[in-house]
Amino acid sequence: MHRNPRRKIFGIIVVLMLAGLACNFGGGQPEIVPTQAPPTDVPATSAPQATAVPTQETGADPTVRPAVAGLTGAQRQHLAAATVLILMTDIENGQFVPFGIGSGTVITRDGLILTNAHVARPSALGFGDADPDTLVVALNESESSPPVPTFQAEVAAVDGFLDLSVIRIVSTVDGARVDPNGLNLPFVNLGNSDDTHLGDTINIFGFPGIGGETITFTRGSVSGFSSEDPVGDRAWIKTDATIAGGNSGGLAANDFGEIIGVPTRGGAGTDSSIADCRVVQDTNGDGRLDRNDTCIPIGGFINALRPVNLAVPLIRAAQTGTDYQSPYQAGGVTGVGGSGNEVFRFVEWSQNFDDDSGCALDPSVSFPSGIEQLTAVYSYSGMTNGQDFGFYWLIDGERVVEDFFVWEFDDSDDCFPFFVHNNGDPLPDGEYTLLLYTGEGLPQVAEVSTTVGGSGAAMPAAGDVTVEGFILDADTGNPIAGAVMVVLKPGVDPDEWFENGTDDQVFDWAETDNRGYFRLQAAFKRGVEYPAFAGAASAGYLTTNGFLLFDESDPDVVTMEIELSK
Repeated sequence: MHRNPRRKIFGIIVVLMLAGLACNFGGGQPEIVPTQAPPTDVPATSAPQATAVPTQETGADPTVRPAVAGLTGAQRQHLAAATVLILMTDIENGQFVPFGIGSGTVITRDGLILTNAHVARPSALGFGDADPDTLVVALNESESSPPVPTFQAEVAAVDGFLDLSVIRIVSTVDGARVDPNGLNLPFVNLGNSDDTHLGDTINIFGFPGIGGETITFTRGSVSGFSSEDPVGDRAWIKTDATIAGGNSGGLAANDFGEIIGVPTRGGAGTDSSIADCRVVQDTNGDGRLDRNDTCIPIGGFINALRPVNLAVPLIRAAQTGTDYQSPYQAGGVTGVGGSGNEVFRFVEWSQNFDDDSGCALDPSVSFPSGIEQLTAVYSYSGMTNGQDFGFYWLIDGERVVEDFFVWEFDDSDDCFPFFVHNNGDPLPDGEYTLLLYTGEGLPQVAEVSTTVGGSGAAMPAAGDVTVEGFILDADTGNPIAGAVMVVLKPGVDPDEWFENGTDDQVFDWAETDNRGYFRLQAAFKRGVEYPAFAGAASAGYLTTNGFLLFDESDPDVVTMEIELSK
């Protein structure tokens, strides 16, 4: 079995959307947050102007400013009030339908917000047509209450390479234009990230999802810096602070209450590549830490910040109303189209996986309530280093997390795990679906579902043949969505099962997607006869039945084509 020495483990934090979002946030005109003067012990709060933002000079004397013991309670309250939740929403039938979230920091009293490009305009990073129809800004009015959807915002400046963006509040959530001069929002002063040094305290504010619906505050230290071509030195600030996925675009502040960095998805695993794994051990024994060492999974957490000084040109462009042009390579993470022969085959579901091989531990076909992690293991082949790749996780059909990136792994692997977790809390019950996309134009290449909730069902007795296929209309050849393929345990009489059968007599079953495709998760033993039937009664199709029997001449993966008649 070929092993990937630089495996990327996709630990994704499940994001639970705020209630009522699909209902246009309720009716009525939202109340503008009252003017909030900053506390007296917060540094000066005059809005930063184009001439007042930090310069990109380096080598600042760290002794210029006196040391402070940390943020006061009043400062923390002010920074929390200036941290916003950003909802990426589509508009369907006049309603906002959220499909992703991020965090942001208000940096001027008239409504400029600094965040990530992948939150504000994913296409700037080369992620196809994934841009939201509108950005909804939810304000944090209380540390113990969920943020309140209040405004809509538009992109004022974006840099796909840096994954940074400045957005501007333009209207209330109901669409009424706002006067920026009348907003008077709480905001955060810009610090100078070049004055940040090893061991300095970093204060993180944001909405990571795993902390519930309310704002989350964590603290850590500067653990180092990373370079990146063509940005140069200090392209990243590394930190040991706990920063989960929904914190993307949020606030990283120093102890003076100034923003010095933006948590950006993915971390700086090495000085030259961005990954979701940290290279922290010399795993190949060559005496150095580099991309040839096996990274340690960080489970969907962010361990690096974009220094705020890199955002200064975007902020200036947004303040002056001028167009911003990135000085770096256009298109961000856009990769090559791929080989055209990409194949992803589902292997099995499990809660956990082996850290070395990536293969599933204790496979199951469904899971009981209360599990903390869910893993879908795939095998794949035909991939090209540098091509685009993406995936969505859905819960009960609602897209909750997504990621698109450039593939930087082997061309094939037998066990490649994708997993979701809730940072130690139970995953919500429901149907979980993983969709994979890759190749020219990012077509969907795989889909698999399972359920969390109930008693769960262990994987049937191990075999070595897996079955997939398509269920089609016998007359037209068109795919039949929602058709069911059911396999009974060996020895079960199909006629008796139709009369009074029970679930424990089912070996495995699957439902077709909109392509008519299904995949059975159980592995079949060779030389054993399994009763099986397929049907789509709700669509008026007759049920067909028979037996599945495989011998040594059959491949490990059998693809079937089943035709149904009305």
